[in-house]
Amino acid sequence: MKPVGKDGVLGIVVSLLVVAAVVRGLFMIGPIDEQRNRKFDERRLSDLQRIVSSVEFYYRTHQELPENLDVLAKQPASRVPLFDPESGKPYGYRRLSPDSYELCATFALESDESTALRWSHKAGRACFRLSVRR
Repeated sequence: MKPVGKDGVLGIVVSLLVVAAVVRGLFMIGPIDEQRNRKFDERRLSDLQRIVSSVEFYYRTHQELPENLDVLAKQPASRVPLFDPESGKPYGYRRLSPDSYELCATFALESDESTALRWSHKAGRACFRLSVRR
């Protein structure tokens, strides 16, 4: 077996440092599935916020809450997200009173401290009671 020279030792050290950096990076960002779930949950929250804006606009225009989300989707130039980006199941919507309603979605993970209190949720199905601004 041939002895390893300075260049060989340097190559081994650099290779080990690169492997260590990659392993550390993967550890810091978390498992790939967790990152994927976090992205889907961020999209779900974004979708719900877009639905809220559409409900508010509909209410100001028609002086009533929509019967269901399909009504919002039929509005001119509407781009309301109706379905969960991962499962394809529809988001939940229900009128509770003339000026309040409930929006529901199923989340993969519990929200973290960066999520606004209004949108705080556990993993699984979460429903948010909301009211239109008069």
